[in-house]
Amino acid sequence: MMTPQIPGMPMPLPPTDPGAGGYNSQPWYSRADDIAFAKVALAAALAADAKGLTHASAHMRHYLSNTGNDLELDPDQIEQDDPKLKQLVDQIVSEAARGIASDAGNYDKAVQFQLPWDWDHTFDRDDKRDWFLAIGSVHVTACGAVTVHKPDTEGAQPRVSVYFQSHLFDRYNWDGTNKDDTKKTDILGIEVGDVQLGGLHTAGVAKEFNMIGSSVIKLYEGVVPTSGSISLPTGPESRKNTHTDPTR
Repeated sequence: MMTPQIPGMPMPLPPTDPGAGGYNSQPWYSRADDIAFAKVALAAALAADAKGLTHASAHMRHYLSNTGNDLELDPDQIEQDDPKLKQLVDQIVSEAARGIASDAGNYDKAVQFQLPWDWDHTFDRDDKRDWFLAIGSVHVTACGAVTVHKPDTEGAQPRVSVYFQSHLFDRYNWDGTNKDDTKKTDILGIEVGDVQLGGLHTAGVAKEFNMIGSSVIKLYEGVVPTSGSISLPTGPESRKNTHTDPTR
């Protein structure tokens, strides 16, 4: 069977919250404390990297690089690190495949699906602290193509071939509405707050950016359960932004 073409990441991307405010919008005379705090934030990022919070460190350093360029996420790596995220992707793809497989008119042809950004995943603050600090919460969706094969025997569940791809998106920014700065995070003894971190963006010494990525295209072949989720195959292992990443 030829590999069917599948749709890409759905557009438009989900709307983002306003973050801290306009980039470089602070008056020049109020920026001295932000310039000083940028050094504290960099020290926190380096401390995080040294203690194994490698993705949190990489994302903070990208923020402090002040480019605003998109940062590529690797959904396959993140799903392997956080089984709850993989379970959500399994659910999303399973529901799409089940709907297509339920229509006998879809037998023996590839039916595409491209789902809206209707799901979100929040990383556990303690158990998945690296990803919690690196991303927090992320928008999730999937696309693919399902080929439904006629059942081998009458009354049996049809078999399917599902080519699928998951997508993640979020905006790396900080809450500008929390003016009393009560939301603080301790990164290995260095306390940083949302307002302080957001102030780096409005002072023009750091820049908010999009985090976005698509998994590799994977294949599931088998039946679709009448309820529950398929345990879908995982993608290739990745060492990106870990201490064993040879590109670091």
